[in-house]
Amino acid sequence: MAPDVDSFARVATVMIPDEELLYEVSWTFFKLGRIRVLTLATPNDDKSSTYRAVAYSDSYDLPFVDFHAYSTTEMDSMLFSWRSSLFEKNRDRWFRQVYHFLPTTRQFITENAYVSEIHHLPAPSARYDTMHLPYERFQDGTSILYFARAHVHDNVSLAVPTLVRGKAGRTEFYLPAERTTTSIDAVPYPIRVVELEGKADFEGIFGLTGDFTGWFSDDAAAVPIKAKMKVILGSISIELIEWKRPGWSPPRAE
Repeated sequence: MAPDVDSFARVATVMIPDEELLYEVSWTFFKLGRIRVLTLATPNDDKSSTYRAVAYSDSYDLPFVDFHAYSTTEMDSMLFSWRSSLFEKNRDRWFRQVYHFLPTTRQFITENAYVSEIHHLPAPSARYDTMHLPYERFQDGTSILYFARAHVHDNVSLAVPTLVRGKAGRTEFYLPAERTTTSIDAVPYPIRVVELEGKADFEGIFGLTGDFTGWFSDDAAAVPIKAKMKVILGSISIELIEWKRPGWSPPRAE
């Protein structure tokens, strides 16, 4: 995908530092947990990354679900990832995966290890896996959300290489998205949105895979309002319940 002036403008509008979005995850009548997504400011001395983000996924205290994950991504100017990490809690330890992409050699290096705390260095027993890839850019499980926001108003369908949990796949977006309205509990009026359908050809958190539908605010911010996705349990709903973004509120439908 060749970048253009409009693409850079859309990316800059979406990527506002210190944006914080909080979602609740539900399955049928059960509320499973929350996902918190933060857009981070990039240090001035970091010349390799243009944008950074982090996502926290935590289940509520339920007898049949115990899930805690922490993921980070570092993205270039077009929101493709070049380095990311994923931590998933397994009893009293965290399984740590750190991903490095070397575009000159098209190598994807995954570091796997167990650590007692998220920011601890891995044990000497860390294992490294290397894949040679046929493409120069890719998305990870967190950056793909921002990429979708930047392109939800496009008119051409996209298929984007995606690397999650050390495995290569792709994400398809069926564009153009349909303009419509929706409602959520956190907003007392109908919201103007664009409805985006797609398919995740990989397995993400909660066992996410397959067809999905997302509703994004029909404005320049393209904030994800809610989504329906297939996971191990069946189908889950993800709904925006709180947000912090300077000067933004969900656009009211006429």
